[in-house]
This record gives sequence, structure tokens and C-alpha cells, in this order.
Amino acid sequence: MKRYIGGEFVEKGKYYNFATGRLAELGAAGKLPGGPNETYRKVNSVMMIIMAPLATLLFIILLPVAYVAAFTTLWGYKLLRLMLGMGHGHSLAHRH
Repeated sequence: MKRYIGGEFVEKGKYYNFATGRLAELGAAGKLPGGPNETYRKVNSVMMIIMAPLATLLFIILLPVAYVAAFTTLWGYKLLRLMLGMGHGHSLAHRH
């Protein structure tokens, strides 16, 4: 995929900025929004239709994984503190 810079004159189509998630739809040839530090890639409509459900599926799968990781980390830390006899109100960094 070719990269386009914000403010560049381009032909009509859909241009996606992966850094900001911004989709620029140009109905006719014109300039892309943004400045020279923003990059866009031209996106095919069929590809967008295919990628949207896949991105949703990925989110649905990874959200529970992130929840389990956060839960395990929290309770693992609490268990470690309990095993080391730290109890409540003390930090691992301030143990003497």
C-alpha cells in the first residue's frame, strides 16, 4: 500500500490513518486532511468490509484474555504479599 501525507492532493477514495484511526472519504479528487506529520493509506472498500468483522472478532477474543491476565496479576501480587508476611498497608519496596 502506498503512503500519502496529510495535505497531499489525491484521487477520490477512502484513506485511512492507522495512527489516529481517522478515515478520510473523498468523493472527488482533493487534499487529505491533516498536516505533513500524518500518513494515510488508500483502502479498498471490500477490504474494509472484510476487516471490520475480523477486528471485532479479535476484540471479542482478546478482551477476556486481558481480563484474566489482570485478575491473575492482581491476585498473584496479593498472594505474594501474603506469603512474604507483608499484610496490609506495607509496600514491597519499603520492607526492612
